[in-house]
Amino acid sequence: MIHIELSDIGPSRLVYYLAMEEYLAKETSIDDAFFLWRVPPTVIFGRNQVMDAEVNLEYCKSHGVNVFRRKSGGGCVYSDLGNIMISYVTSSDNVSQAFALYLDRLCQALRSLGVDAAPSGRNDVMIADRKVSGNAFRQLPGRSIVHGTLLYDTDFDALSRAITPSKEKIESKGVQSVRQRVVNLKEVLPKSSGIQSVEQLQDYIIRYFKTDSYKLSLLECKRVEEIERTYLDEDFLRGSNRSYSRTISGKIPDVGEIQVCISLRDNLITAVSLGGDFFLKSDAASPDNLLSSLLEGCYPDRTSFCNRLANVDMSEYIAGLTTPALIDLIFKQNSENQ
Repeated sequence: MIHIELSDIGPSRLVYYLAMEEYLAKETSIDDAFFLWRVPPTVIFGRNQVMDAEVNLEYCKSHGVNVFRRKSGGGCVYSDLGNIMISYVTSSDNVSQAFALYLDRLCQALRSLGVDAAPSGRNDVMIADRKVSGNAFRQLPGRSIVHGTLLYDTDFDALSRAITPSKEKIESKGVQSVRQRVVNLKEVLPKSSGIQSVEQLQDYIIRYFKTDSYKLSLLECKRVEEIERTYLDEDFLRGSNRSYSRTISGKIPDVGEIQVCISLRDNLITAVSLGGDFFLKSDAASPDNLLSSLLEGCYPDRTSFCNRLANVDMSEYIAGLTTPALIDLIFKQNSENQ
């Protein structure tokens, strides 16, 4: 893979690096590019998530933790200088294949250091029963972006305070807290690995992946800065502020958490929106527009949903999601809450 050198760029805020991924994917023809980066304490949450539900904003504000939204799906992540972020851009638009290839390469690199790392679930890398890396993807026409964490010496106390995943999400992993579910590589790397700092680990991963290198020009860096501004827009950060009549939440295996928000007028649907840590199949996928257009004017009952969505394949919009599974989540949760 081609390593994108960052030596002349200097430390930047997290969304600069997300903008760099976007630039590489959309405006260059570089195949299989990657770069590693670290940032001061920052929370980054997924494109489809509700910020106030995922982030402890009061803690972040009082402790100087930056908060950003990314354009990929997936869950909320805390990163600090003890964590390595890895970005991978490939010319393949088969995102499942790109995801699998990236996770396999990362696991191979970790196993070469003497730790038994293995992919798990949709997007994690595990050592035994604890997560050392969480990842997300973004699909663009003809290109795929995969990015994720690699915990080396992250402050888990800050992590557990800065993000607020749902109780259901934590319990689905068989643990009682975020802190129980993660592990730092510093704790498990054998002495024979020779890795004694996060900088050494970062250098090792670069050498393991790298086949060639490329340095962005000053003009290209300026373009990245222009893209970065789209992440800093307040409307993008906050997301939708629509007031909903009903909100139904649940977790679907191999899909993730989904919040279904339904607006009603005179007991008829006017709009539907989906939130959660799921992965959209492409940047152009718009399940909210689809569901709102098909369900507008109907009653919020199972029969109406089944009839209106009979010819819809939700897996074309959200990875792993079937239409029956979505309907089951909505009306199972409704019946449990009555």
